[in-house]
Amino acid sequence: MNLVPALKWFHNWVGFFVSIAMLIALTSGVYLGSVEIIKRLNDHGQEYQPLSIAQKASAVETLFARYPEMNTVRFPTEHAPFIQAATRGKSIAFDNELNELSVSQSSDIPMYSTLFWLHRNFLLADFGKYLNAWASLLGGIITLVGIYLWWRVRNGFRLKQSFPKNTRSSSLLKSHIQLGLFISIPLFTLCISGFLITYKGLWTGALKQPKTEVQYPLSQANNWHSQLVTAQTYWPDSQLVAVSKPMSRNKEPVAPAEALVYSIRFDAHDDVWLREADRMTINFEQGQIESALKHSQRPLSGRVAAFVRPLHDALNMPLSYLTLITFVAAIASLILGFSAVTFYRRTVKRKLKAS
Repeated sequence: MNLVPALKWFHNWVGFFVSIAMLIALTSGVYLGSVEIIKRLNDHGQEYQPLSIAQKASAVETLFARYPEMNTVRFPTEHAPFIQAATRGKSIAFDNELNELSVSQSSDIPMYSTLFWLHRNFLLADFGKYLNAWASLLGGIITLVGIYLWWRVRNGFRLKQSFPKNTRSSSLLKSHIQLGLFISIPLFTLCISGFLITYKGLWTGALKQPKTEVQYPLSQANNWHSQLVTAQTYWPDSQLVAVSKPMSRNKEPVAPAEALVYSIRFDAHDDVWLREADRMTINFEQGQIESALKHSQRPLSGRVAAFVRPLHDALNMPLSYLTLITFVAAIASLILGFSAVTFYRRTVKRKLKAS
């Protein structure tokens, strides 16, 4: 079999079966992305007013004591001008005087939990998680094959063919090819990052900080103000934006020693895509910085690995990127719908008639 016919067969037949899984993942992703967009657009009536280190320390101490189940406190920024206490599936917004503004829980959003797990594992637990991962990988490969096939016949297509004029197979096919080209790169990124999120072992090692003998400055033990002042002084040109404590997993309590090691996150530049990328850990009981690593100080492999999850779900990424990938998922859903109809008409239905 020649290369081009083989690639067409792969793109059509494998793509048809993979498209079923991808349609589920993409349509549920559109819903999840839309919910997140609405959430980020809500500034809770606040205007950005930066906090002093003393105010940040007071907020951390007060909110962790008031809401022990919360594992992160975020401070106001230009894109989120309010204080926030958050944990998995729940967040509470506050003004700068720590008056509660709103409580948001995923369980209160209609169908959110069902569609989240539908997106993650097709509601099939671990089997569905790995099925989704391999379907995503195949989807990325199919996308690359589609780019190659388009390149061979690129002179025959026009921009006006991006949207179908009617429901005829030829019109749907041209729209599939043209629209597919426009979203091919972000779609490929979503597919591959989705695969890598499931197989974390392929990239999380690159995020580990190498052990180095660094003499970090000490601060007063069990004192938030002293420790946040030390952290900010160590990186004076960065904005301290969040403090997190270890999150318990699988409902198991965090070990006492681990619970005392907090993560302090910084933004080095306002215009950087990946926010909260510079991180410092500090032992609260001892006042000792245990590690400090900026995103720019990571090796290339570590900087790439840091983007794996953010590229897929826009975690700590700008609203514009979240809007982009939600739009890409919506267009990809339309494309897969066009291709499924065309493939069924031209291949499956024709063979059924012949038999």
